[in-house]
Amino acid sequence: MNSATITLPSGRRWQVHTGGSGPDILWLHGLRGVDPADPTLAALQARYRVTAPVAPGFNDLEELSRIDNIHELALDYDDLIEHLGLKTFSLIGHSFGAMIAADIAAHFPKRADKLVLLAPFGLWNDAYPVADIFAMPYMQMDDILWHDPAARETFARKVVTDADVKEAAAQMVKLAGSLTAVTKFVWPIPDRGLARRLPRIACPVLVLFGADDRVVPRNYAADFKKGLQHSQTAVVPGAGHMLPYEKPQQVADLIERFLKVAPAKVA
Repeated sequence: MNSATITLPSGRRWQVHTGGSGPDILWLHGLRGVDPADPTLAALQARYRVTAPVAPGFNDLEELSRIDNIHELALDYDDLIEHLGLKTFSLIGHSFGAMIAADIAAHFPKRADKLVLLAPFGLWNDAYPVADIFAMPYMQMDDILWHDPAARETFARKVVTDADVKEAAAQMVKLAGSLTAVTKFVWPIPDRGLARRLPRIACPVLVLFGADDRVVPRNYAADFKKGLQHSQTAVVPGAGHMLPYEKPQQVADLIERFLKVAPAKVA
C-alpha cells in the first residue's frame, strides 16, 4: 500500500494508506494499526480500492487532546471521509476500528453503503464481559489476542536473536502507544452507548466473530444482530480476536460475498 500524510482544511493531519483498484473500501484498523503485511487487506486490494487511515493517537498521542469522546471521534473521521471525497463506499473495521465504524454509520447513516464489523468492541453484557486487556502486561497481550499459533508466529515474532529483541521492543512500544489511544474510548468498559445508536445504522451490516475470541466473546454476535435493522452474522472457526490475520482468505471471502449480494442501501 502507498502511504501519504494529508492535511484537512481544519489543519488536522492524517496518515492514510491506499492500495488496489475498484469500488471503494474504507478500512479502520484494529489494535495493531495498519499492517502493510495484513493478508486480508492484500486479498481485498485484488478487487477493491482500499483506503486505510491511521486512527487518532496511534502515530501521535497529542492528536487525542482535541478529541474528547466517541462522538467527536466520529466527527473526526467524517471530516476525513469528506476530504477524501468518498461518496459510494463500504466501511470495514476490525476490533477497535469496528467500534468506530459502527459509530460512524450510526452518526451518519447515509455515508456508507455497506458495513462490515470484525470482532467489534462497543457493547457490554454482564453475562459474558469483554476482557480487560488494558490491565494486562504488554508482553502477555498476544496470549489472549491470538488463537492460531502459526498466525501469531508470523505477526508477533518470538524473541530469538538480538535483532528480534530490538524488533520485539519496538513492537511493545508501538502497542503501548496504540493501547493508550484505544483506552481513551473503551476503558474502563467498552460501552459508550453504541447499543442505543445501533438502530440508526441504515445500511446492511455483516458482523463476524472468531469462534475462539477471548477478548470479545462470540456471544456478542447475537447482541449486535439484536440491535441492528439489517444484519447478517457469522462465526469463523479456528480464529480468535485477530481473525483477519488468522483466517484471512475465509474472512475476505465472506466480505466479498456480502459486498456482492447485499443491496446498496436500505431506506
